[in-house]
Amino acid sequence: MRRAILFPKVVAERRMRVYETFTVHFQRAAREVAQLDGDPSLASVYVSRSTWDRWMAGDIKGLPRHPTCRVLEHLLGEPAERLFGPAEPDPGGRTGPEPVPRGVEGPHVAALESFRLADRQLGGGHVYRSVVHYLTTVVAPGLFGSTESGENGEGVFGAAVVLTEMAAWMAHDAGRDDLASGHFDRALRLAQSLTDVTAGANVLAGMSHLALQTQQVDIAADLARSGLARLSAGPRVPALSARLHAMEARALARRDEGRGARQALDSAREALSLAASVPMSPWVAPFDEAALASEAASALLDLGTLDAAADEATRALALRDASRVRSRAFGQVTLARVLLAQEHVDAACQVGVELLTAGQSVTSLRLSSQLALLQSDFGHHRQVPEVRDLLSRMAEAARHRRLLLGSLTLPEGPQ
Repeated sequence: MRRAILFPKVVAERRMRVYETFTVHFQRAAREVAQLDGDPSLASVYVSRSTWDRWMAGDIKGLPRHPTCRVLEHLLGEPAERLFGPAEPDPGGRTGPEPVPRGVEGPHVAALESFRLADRQLGGGHVYRSVVHYLTTVVAPGLFGSTESGENGEGVFGAAVVLTEMAAWMAHDAGRDDLASGHFDRALRLAQSLTDVTAGANVLAGMSHLALQTQQVDIAADLARSGLARLSAGPRVPALSARLHAMEARALARRDEGRGARQALDSAREALSLAASVPMSPWVAPFDEAALASEAASALLDLGTLDAAADEATRALALRDASRVRSRAFGQVTLARVLLAQEHVDAACQVGVELLTAGQSVTSLRLSSQLALLQSDFGHHRQVPEVRDLLSRMAEAARHRRLLLGSLTLPEGPQ
């Protein structure tokens, strides 16, 4: 018998109302509970899609099994009796989450938001398989039957583009640039089906980033410029324009073209100042002042403009809230590198300690690589006692991260 229970409202509040996103968080919670309780069997507790569907519909006869309840309570912070008890109406008399608005965006916006949140907090390796599963089982059928299913064709193709690009970022985060490149190429081809050029320009921004990370600096600059050229033929999207200018600046800084890099950063700032006046599309990856400050810090560090780089890195961290764990970790790496280049070793150590404390929950191979480079930079100052202590902590953290990353191996072959 179906009835209104609290569970759907709680998972919606925590942005887990998409099954694939919930599964990522649930499996992580199961591993944590297994360690806390000293019971390895808890790590294998699993919620099937059919069970999830029944819970979301309120089709329950009693509480789940005790191990499942234990993990749910750890994950959601509520007793199982309350989660599966009567829903509490909000002040307006409604129960459950707000409906996802339909229109150009279609029914996939909630999934995009959930996947983005999980990716930011946990790292792409945790979320990649869930995104690919959602793409193949939910989005792909709509590509060929959107008219019959009632979905807007532009909307479902837009979702396919953004989720495929998201999978590319997650593969890159997990150290699989071969997979990432394939996903980006596929996303760009899908974007050709859209009348709006925005999605394709957004993909080109991601491809520029990947090219920069793989030392293809000239290609990174060309891709950023191609994205800007696409945007010139469509509606104004200031945030995306800013991101593309920032990627161009990063590439020019790597080529030691200081004047061009600074001009591109100025263009990025000018574009971003207009972002508040234009509604943000869910098909475009978020790019805000903190993100621009982070990109500017990296570009200025490459140019050797250390004081300005320190200002931008500090600004990026001040603007980025604590929930963006991975973004803050990358920002802290940049700030520590700048401080070391300035010979402010004590301040760099302080940032390093904060980084190890806050970033230990993020399983990102990309972040691990950055930490290894930072550890090498600190190694040049080993004579300082505080540095020796930090290096010891970094080595221990690296061993712990290798164990975590070992369980996140992505599949071989094209996806």
